[in-house]
Amino acid sequence: MDDLAYLVTESNAAWLDGRGDGRFERYERFYQSERGKHGEAFELERINGAYPDWVGSQPPPVLVMLAKPWFGKVLVALTCMYVGAQVVPAVSSAIPYKSTVLLGVAFVGLRAFHWKRRRAR
Repeated sequence: MDDLAYLVTESNAAWLDGRGDGRFERYERFYQSERGKHGEAFELERINGAYPDWVGSQPPPVLVMLAKPWFGKVLVALTCMYVGAQVVPAVSSAIPYKSTVLLGVAFVGLRAFHWKRRRAR
């Protein structure tokens, strides 16, 4: 009878093979950091006992992602796109010619601002 457990993503065989939900990569990162710290005095049993405490002290992956600078930039860009998509049609229907001039000034101002920043580097 064949053991096909390695095909299931959540199985221990898949975890030991390095596939699955990231637990193996997290353990490997912990193992390598501890091995680098302790050098010759490295004891696998003691390190394996410390692993659950280390996992419990790590922040959740979602919070790590939310704390990254690129996430804030993407969130600001999406918010600006949403607000712009709501505001521009309402303003252009209320005051069509003035809104055209305002949008033109805003785009030219943004281009000048970015041009000055790029030139300052």
